[in-house]
Amino acid sequence: MSDAAATHRTTIEIEVAAFERARDVLGTSGYKETVNEALRIVSRGELLRRGAAQIRAGGLGLITPEQLEEQRRARA
Repeated sequence: MSDAAATHRTTIEIEVAAFERARDVLGTSGYKETVNEALRIVSRGELLRRGAAQIRAGGLGLITPEQLEEQRRARA
């Protein structure tokens, strides 16, 4: 755990089989480490999905591969 990371102590019920599968997949060893890593991965995945959706929708003002090729041809 990073010193900069805020934490909150809580009690939750966790499905044991789901926890064990997640722990095996993540290569973690305890409840705290497994849950925190799973939360990080889920959050990162969602941010990546949102970013990809923005790119596909043209919301970032990026050029397409075709436009890039056209610019390269114009310079040559």
